[in-house]
Amino acid sequence: MSPQLTTLTYHTLDVFTPTRYLGNPLAVVLVPSSVRSQITQEVKQRIAREFNFSETVFLHTPDDNEGPRGDGSGVTSREIDIFTTEEELPFAGHPTVGTAFLVREHLGWKDVGRLVTKAGGIAIGEVEGEGKKVKAKIPHALHIHRQTLGGLLGGGEVKGEVKTLIEAALSDDPEIREAELSGPVVSIVRGMTFLLAKLPSLEHLAKVSTAKRLDFNQVEGLLDKGEWEGGFVCRYYYVPTEEARKDEENGGRKEFKFRTRMVELGFEDPATGSAACTLASYLTVSGKEMEGARFELTQGVEMGRRSEIEVEVTAEEGEDGEMKVKDLYLGGTAVVVMSGISGEVPEEPVVSRKTGAVFERRLIEKYIQENHKEPGTDEELDVEDLLPIKTNRVVRPRPPQFTSLPSMLKAFQDEWDALVLESYNTRQQLARTREELATALYQNDAAVRVIARLTKERDEAREALSRLTVTASAGGPAAGDAMAVDSEGLPEQLAAHVDQIQAEKQKGRKKRPVPEGWATTEDVSALQQTAYTDLPVTQATSLALNGGYAAVGGLDGKVDLYSVEAKAHERSLEIGEPVTATVWTGNKVISATSKGSVKVVEGGVETGSVTEHAGAVTGLAVHPGEQILASVGVDKGIVFYDLQSLQRVARVYTDAELTSAAFHPDGHLFAAGTQSGLIEIFDTKTLQRMANFTLGAPVKTLVFSENGFWFAATGVGQSSVTVFDLRKEGDAARAKELVTGDVSGLAWDYTGQYLATAGAQGVTVQQYVKASKSWTEPLRTSTPAVAVQWGEQAKQLVAVSREGVVSVLEPKSE
Repeated sequence: MSPQLTTLTYHTLDVFTPTRYLGNPLAVVLVPSSVRSQITQEVKQRIAREFNFSETVFLHTPDDNEGPRGDGSGVTSREIDIFTTEEELPFAGHPTVGTAFLVREHLGWKDVGRLVTKAGGIAIGEVEGEGKKVKAKIPHALHIHRQTLGGLLGGGEVKGEVKTLIEAALSDDPEIREAELSGPVVSIVRGMTFLLAKLPSLEHLAKVSTAKRLDFNQVEGLLDKGEWEGGFVCRYYYVPTEEARKDEENGGRKEFKFRTRMVELGFEDPATGSAACTLASYLTVSGKEMEGARFELTQGVEMGRRSEIEVEVTAEEGEDGEMKVKDLYLGGTAVVVMSGISGEVPEEPVVSRKTGAVFERRLIEKYIQENHKEPGTDEELDVEDLLPIKTNRVVRPRPPQFTSLPSMLKAFQDEWDALVLESYNTRQQLARTREELATALYQNDAAVRVIARLTKERDEAREALSRLTVTASAGGPAAGDAMAVDSEGLPEQLAAHVDQIQAEKQKGRKKRPVPEGWATTEDVSALQQTAYTDLPVTQATSLALNGGYAAVGGLDGKVDLYSVEAKAHERSLEIGEPVTATVWTGNKVISATSKGSVKVVEGGVETGSVTEHAGAVTGLAVHPGEQILASVGVDKGIVFYDLQSLQRVARVYTDAELTSAAFHPDGHLFAAGTQSGLIEIFDTKTLQRMANFTLGAPVKTLVFSENGFWFAATGVGQSSVTVFDLRKEGDAARAKELVTGDVSGLAWDYTGQYLATAGAQGVTVQQYVKASKSWTEPLRTSTPAVAVQWGEQAKQLVAVSREGVVSVLEPKSE
């Protein structure tokens, strides 16, 4: 007996183009649930080879004809399998966009809002205001591999046949060859990896040859070991076609345009959505585009199948300080080329001029008469648009098993059995899910109760400790060490010192003239990089300036001393713990660490160390009188020390983790930035809260102006610096919002007219012109930095980057 014939509906599309015979071809085969068990993965692979397209999609539907048509009120998932002519892929971009277009725009299944691939679920939808465009939220697990082709060859890790294989696959053009050797190897998901080769021009892009084959599966050591090994790997070449520009209508994100080619294993792909997503994600992360970016990529021009691909990436900074991809969207349009709607030969076939679809004449004429449109589309269609097709008049009869009553009854019975079994499995899964949910809710409730109890006990202990007073034993030191307790305010001697400094500073500032020889606007505008020194410190976090020397702290546990005058590295101080903040007063270099320590180094020798914080210290500040040191930390505590003895003299706790600290130039106020976005102002003598200001984001850094009534601050994720007025409250206290880009460090000059900012996009100077009561920007550079300080007479800026590179900006000598 011959096997039962299974008929499947299919559609072919050209993806990433609105024009037929351009873009990337795609076949989508609809697999109803009733025949899913018959269409195995092996069968799907053979069908994909028969289509001979770069990718073929198998779309699983709930019945034999089409999926459910929704009104958009609900969201339905559909599973898809993606095959090349050689293997199944966990994810691919152009099949995803093509299937989304077919499902939502051509078939009209508006309730289908999610496609499920082997790489995970993908949300799909239309792009508003863009015509018939769709976009898909792409699953991602971006991973940049440590090795490159050049690193493998240069390190001698590959030899013999593999080395010959790589060298033979490289381009003959020296610039393309260099791009292939140095290009990063990046995975967008496990099993989907691309070598990203940036070429200098479109002429070089045109020279790329498909004859240079390289089977990456034979190149051991290129991909990182473990879960990132294996899968599909190929080369993706790209050339920027326009300068990146800001798109102010989309939150200030940058826009990039590229021409690309995907070439590997003797073939070229007209459009590669997964490669476009990989390139866009890599450039966003490596370029630290915190606002995200939008990419327009044109591919397939060289092979006569121009494709337009759109990618949107949003990014965020992870807990480790590294940039990570948050959301990834792939978009574009498509056009249906033809459809196969049955397994029989039509009696009188006709083809549509507009779509190329084949219909039975009597059926399509009746449909046109009633709807005046082509089935599955919104295009107008007339009978004159139908062209007759000559075909074989001999029609193969249907097999008997399709028409006999016993076989039909058996088919109905099989379908009923499958439906009952599916219902039973669904009920079982629902019961298990309910049990798991009940357990999770119980565990969550128990955890919340424990946390609430511990928080209450901690607060009670702190309150009791703050009221405790312990005096030294009459026996003196012989009777044992005295117990150290918190103090609500400074000792009388230091409190008197604070009053004295306030009187001196306040009196001296009134109508203080700008010192003779101080930098003018023209001097600041003329600042440019005159020195560039790479220090031994890695992952620099802080910068302190004292005279002609700078101290740079880093997470590697070192503080490097740098001579600004000699433009050279002087020496390294071993701290032994990751340095989070650095200040320099007199001959003392003071460092805070992520382990809660505050360490003092004098003359190259550690002269003191104290640990008063239960967690990382995030900020240091020195009182203008140079007798008091302040530190803040993630334990929500503020600690004041006597700088001579390094003994704690005062401490208070706040309601949120603290991130930064600064003393008022008169010394009578102390400011602390919090993780909750508040800037709290304390009285220095009593450590009582005097006021607070809302920044709206976790505070990165803050600094007081020498005019005595302004301070500037910036927060995580913000692209601006806010200047606050101490004399006002609420929104009125926001004196100015300066759009500077991402900022990590701030520094105000002695006159209070120049505010320097340091960030990943460069160093800027913002100037307040008192005469016109306005702000200008005399300087903007592309020198990346995490901290910046003013040099002598504001005619010099010293900045340090995250990588430990010190840059000196000053007027260039004639």
